[in-house]
Amino acid sequence: MTIRLENSTGRRSGRFVAYEYGEDLFGTLYLNKFSGREKGRLIDKWRLSDLGSLIRVLDTEISRREEENYERPLFH
Repeated sequence: MTIRLENSTGRRSGRFVAYEYGEDLFGTLYLNKFSGREKGRLIDKWRLSDLGSLIRVLDTEISRREEENYERPLFH
């Protein structure tokens, strides 16, 4: 399975981050992170022991990626 986040605004338009996850032949869960513009290059790899670990890593990675490109408004 793949989760793909693509930037469609500003000068970084077209860049993406993709998270590919699944189970290998030996029953181990894996998560691979790709980044790039047209073809992605492998950035990070994780081998995880259980489904909870997979969900926690995905949640942390996706929330970090969403927050890094947004500015929070300041209210006075």
